Amino acid sequence: MQPLNYLTTPAGLIWVIICIPAGILLTALGYLIINRVPAKWLCDYGETPSGELLSGKRVSFLPTGIPASLVTALCLVLCRLQFNKGYDIYFCIMALILFDCLLIAIADIKYQIIPDQFTIAFGILALLLSVYDIVRGYNIFHCAWWSPLAGAGIGAAAMLLIDFIGMLVYKRDGMGFGDVKLFLAVGILTGFPGTIYAFLISIITATVFFVVIIVISKIRYSGTGNDEQQPDEKIQAEQTEEAVTEEKSEEELPSDEKDESKQDEEEAVGFGSYLAFGPYIVAAAAIYIVLFDFIGYLARLYINLF
Repeated sequence: MQPLNYLTTPAGLIWVIICIPAGILLTALGYLIINRVPAKWLCDYGETPSGELLSGKRVSFLPTGIPASLVTALCLVLCRLQFNKGYDIYFCIMALILFDCLLIAIADIKYQIIPDQFTIAFGILALLLSVYDIVRGYNIFHCAWWSPLAGAGIGAAAMLLIDFIGMLVYKRDGMGFGDVKLFLAVGILTGFPGTIYAFLISIITATVFFVVIIVISKIRYSGTGNDEQQPDEKIQAEQTEEAVTEEKSEEELPSDEKDESKQDEEEAVGFGSYLAFGPYIVAAAAIYIVLFDFIGYLARLYINLF
């Protein structure tokens, strides 16, 4: 049944009503899980957990939980409309995958790490759905048995390619290996050519986000510069003297402290050694899930142009 037609039925309206509070409850549960999982899950291999991780008070539901709840509820509604009557198994597994996406996004945004446990859960759910899709012959995501394998290979290869480019250009990792494993799991779900679509969506969402951040930063910087711009020579002399003093103080710092200071400055402007790409990967997976038919329609429309 088409999504809009299903929405006009009593069952469709009931499911929409159910999905809204369900999204809020799942988001609250996600924040609770992040606060309760073992501290080592949120650390790099061999790293000692910080006091914050050990305290169990890691993330607060307010205020970020409110928009996250709305996004989760919207994803559930769209997912149910996409996989409605006759596709209950799809919807149930997709809802669990969307919940896992929420956990991954929170962990990567807060601690710049994607726990392997969350990635494994994603992969298992994706594999179950892929097997069900192929065995039952629905072929919604996969046209053949090799589709999940091809999707996994393309997803991991794309992340490794970005990491290789980062090593060549910046002499440092362009991606964390957690991103590689995560996109491998996403590839199992989306298959071929879905993985290509998911990869393009992740790049587009990341690009849009960074452009918005840069524009906002420039606007704030311009406003601050105009407020502080004064023709008074005394003030300009004081600012010059302060700048010279800061340069001298930096020269007196030991080399290791200089490196740490430079690293802090890089991370403050978003150019640290690690790019938290996990949120964009799970965002792409969620968009692909809830807008599956629409994305396929756009892809076919584009291909027919040639």
